[in-house]
Amino acid sequence: MTKWIDVNDQLPPTGVDSVYGSKWVLVSYLFNGEQYEAEGKFVKTPRNPYWRNVFDDKIDVTHWMPMPDSPKLKREKEND
Repeated sequence: MTKWIDVNDQLPPTGVDSVYGSKWVLVSYLFNGEQYEAEGKFVKTPRNPYWRNVFDDKIDVTHWMPMPDSPKLKREKEND
């Protein structure tokens, strides 16, 4: 099982062209004093790197973890 990673200890890797940021990861973040979990992305910019959610809002992430692998589903063959 994957564990939460503190953003002060490690950030997710970003590509060479970091305009788009890291891959989507699971994040734990603060909003109005409440803790939430959702999908997020780390965007590494030269001056002000930031985290964003799927709605493109900047969020105050405290922890992150890689997305789990998708389930491997078998397709049922259609009967002719």
